[in-house]
Amino acid sequence: MTRRPPRDRPGLQAERTELAWERSGLGLLAAAALLLVRHVEPTLGRVVLVGVDLALALLTVWLGRVRGRRIRVPREDPAGRLTVADARREVLLVGWAVVAVAGATTLLLLTQLQIPT
Repeated sequence: MTRRPPRDRPGLQAERTELAWERSGLGLLAAAALLLVRHVEPTLGRVVLVGVDLALALLTVWLGRVRGRRIRVPREDPAGRLTVADARREVLLVGWAVVAVAGATTLLLLTQLQIPT
């Protein structure tokens, strides 16, 4: 029995990519849940942040699915090599959105912080 070289075997890159994006989305869902854990009445700011977190989680999962489909479609560059479309745009979009939500969450928590006197 001979083994085919790795480049001739279809890999699981698309599945791994989708799972990685889904894990990121799950992390965003956990962050949204943590904003609602406190046993006080939710403020408008917290509810808005939870909504933005949920929307960002759905966007992340959707982008992961799109990315997985792109990986499954082989493309050739002008030199005849198989390539995969660049994910820079999606990664920057989700990355900066997460940074913005984290910053807004930090500001919200700091403004609601009750310092004992």
